[in-house]
Amino acid sequence: MSALSYTGQSGSWLDALPLGNGTLGAMVDATDQSTRLHLNDETAWSGSPDSEHRRGQVDAAAAAAALAAARAHLAEDRAAEAEAELAVLSAEYGQTFLPFGTVQIDLPGGHALTRRWLDLADATHHIQGSGLEQTSFASHPDGVLVHHIVADAALSDPVFTVSVSTPLAELGRTVTTDGLSVQLRLPADVAPGHRPDRPAVVWELDGIDPLQGAIVVSVRHDGNAAPDGSGALRITGAREILVCVATETTFTGAGRPAAGTAADAAATASVRLGAVAGAGVDDLAARHRLDYTALFDRVNLDLPGPADAHASSAPDRLERAATDPRPAAMTDPGLVSLLFDYGRYLVIAGSRPGGLPATLQGLWNEAMQPPWSSNYTLNINTEMNYWGAHVAQLGETAEPLFTFVEALADRGRHTAERLYGCRGWVAHHNSDGWAFSSPVTGDASWAQWPMAGVWLVRQLDEVRRFGTATPDQLARLWALAHGAARFCLDFLVELPGGSLTTRPSTSPENQYFLDARPVAAGSGSTMDRTLLRELFTLLPALAAESGQADDPILAEATAALARIPGPRIGSDGTLLEWDRERLETNPQHRHVSHLVGLYPGDGLDAEHARAASATLDRRGDDSTGWSLAWKLCLRARLHQPAKVDDLLELVLRPARDDAGPHAGGLYPNFFAAHPPFQIDGNLGFVAAVCEMLLQSHTDTFELLPALPASLPEGRVIGLASRGGVLVDLVWSEGALVSVALRAREERFAGPRLIGYRGRRHEVVVPTAGIRLFLAPDGTLHSREP
Repeated sequence: MSALSYTGQSGSWLDALPLGNGTLGAMVDATDQSTRLHLNDETAWSGSPDSEHRRGQVDAAAAAAALAAARAHLAEDRAAEAEAELAVLSAEYGQTFLPFGTVQIDLPGGHALTRRWLDLADATHHIQGSGLEQTSFASHPDGVLVHHIVADAALSDPVFTVSVSTPLAELGRTVTTDGLSVQLRLPADVAPGHRPDRPAVVWELDGIDPLQGAIVVSVRHDGNAAPDGSGALRITGAREILVCVATETTFTGAGRPAAGTAADAAATASVRLGAVAGAGVDDLAARHRLDYTALFDRVNLDLPGPADAHASSAPDRLERAATDPRPAAMTDPGLVSLLFDYGRYLVIAGSRPGGLPATLQGLWNEAMQPPWSSNYTLNINTEMNYWGAHVAQLGETAEPLFTFVEALADRGRHTAERLYGCRGWVAHHNSDGWAFSSPVTGDASWAQWPMAGVWLVRQLDEVRRFGTATPDQLARLWALAHGAARFCLDFLVELPGGSLTTRPSTSPENQYFLDARPVAAGSGSTMDRTLLRELFTLLPALAAESGQADDPILAEATAALARIPGPRIGSDGTLLEWDRERLETNPQHRHVSHLVGLYPGDGLDAEHARAASATLDRRGDDSTGWSLAWKLCLRARLHQPAKVDDLLELVLRPARDDAGPHAGGLYPNFFAAHPPFQIDGNLGFVAAVCEMLLQSHTDTFELLPALPASLPEGRVIGLASRGGVLVDLVWSEGALVSVALRAREERFAGPRLIGYRGRRHEVVVPTAGIRLFLAPDGTLHSREP
């Protein structure tokens, strides 16, 4: 059973359990006295598209002067002076993903919760208590959140109260005998927490037309109901209650202005509820399960463990594994498969076609001023959210990123021209639901990084590499890649020796010492050069598949590629992070940006892979949740199972408030800790587990390349490879037992190279599939030994 199970009440938001249908999210907070459904709507953002330049914007002439001055300083290695010039290019900050409200159901007196659990197999939350059974799910096909209550005869004359509260500005409320409706206005501006010089929340601003929205709740029951006079609905004598929730805002799309009013939003939500008014809970649940399992059941990971593991609550399992003298994954291998399933569940629940991509916290946020505004950090976190999507056969969940990047490119064209005098499009380290594309105000180490578009295109190209791109997606991807390449070709500067580089350049969020002071700006960081090389390398294949093989930009990109140096190795045997030997201000920094070529890139040659390994050794293991996930992927790519085990030990531990700001782990609800909570640690873990079991970034499928000793037994069904092949694996005593291969389409059938423990095997893969067994001599055969 793949479930997060608990025997006690939820004590905090990080103890509540998440539901989501891609648009509407809820944290189910269950106690003896009440059940609270803390709501998020993916479109609930502060501000508007005009927020980016509300305080004005630098004009093209001033930007050109600042850029020229900064480049002149950097040519002389005067980083601090260059950073002062570059500050002119900045806008203020991106806007904030907001909480939407809470539906609270007060329960009859005397109720005591006995158990609650989230079943990942069907995306349903359950609560058992004295006299009550409660079930919740967020239906994607019906677009509503469903909460069902059944009271048994032990409760005499039960009384329930249904209410709605919100941290947003309430414009109006209606309560009837069959439901509630609350109309809302969102704030005009919410500043990030690292900007205490700005008001935290501002409700009205000249030039900003903020969103409006609504929460509409329908309540069906077999008792008696009446408004209680305080804005809530009181229900007496009911034995069955069905609560359905719909939310809506006036959001029309990333980068586009709002349209309509709160009343319009309420009407739209009411129509959605009306469409399910005649459906019983069994019908609603059946449609929900059919939709969800069509995605979730594509992959199955089975890691046998203690027979009694599922009898314990999730926090108790984690605590027991973390304190056992054996490695945590060995003590309870099921924790690895549970966290893997949870990551897949979270991306299905939080990211569906037609919506926005997952934020730093996915679809779930409790605070009006959340960490880093719970928006999009494009220098690692947004990309990491989708690293596991295609290999886990969840490519549909990455479509929101695709459409978002198209909106970002649209706004980024103006930014590229105005700030840099370049064609194409640009984005920087931070964005929001309005497709903010400018550098933010702040330290150059995070603000002055114009390579986000390049990394986003490289991530989006996975749909082509895995063989699932439609002709429409290929055309859209080509447009994005062409624009990103056009910007880079214009942005590059020529060095005296004839090579090309980026200037200014940073290695995201890290700094080095120059004249005893920390600085970030420079020329041609390893990450910049690597991303450029990856982009220019993928262009010809993408052009061929999208019918653009004659585009003249290909010749430009190929010529530029030959002049962009690859990664360099320093005197200490590690990969250089910048263009020359530098002394980092923090040698254990959480970002490992200069290793992007190893993972998620196309990989490094043997010499540079050894340098990457030395770099990771120097960086150290412990770090934030998302950094642990990245390091897991990197160590797996290096075929280092012992280091994978070391990192799993750091992931599979309870998050501690006193552990410091850069020590990961898991909160009681298994959300990954930065700390604080960031969902990239959960979603990146999916990619890391897949990378341990299957690698397909070269012309060889590597089987179990980094299987840790803590997971000697197991099987996985349905992993996807690049090149359109599905792979099943069985292993025992740490060794491969069998592999099954099936081409997804006829065009992917044919000979493939299979790698296992240093040996290469050529296998013809048909669409009907083939299963091969490992013989004692290390060869693969179609007959079981």
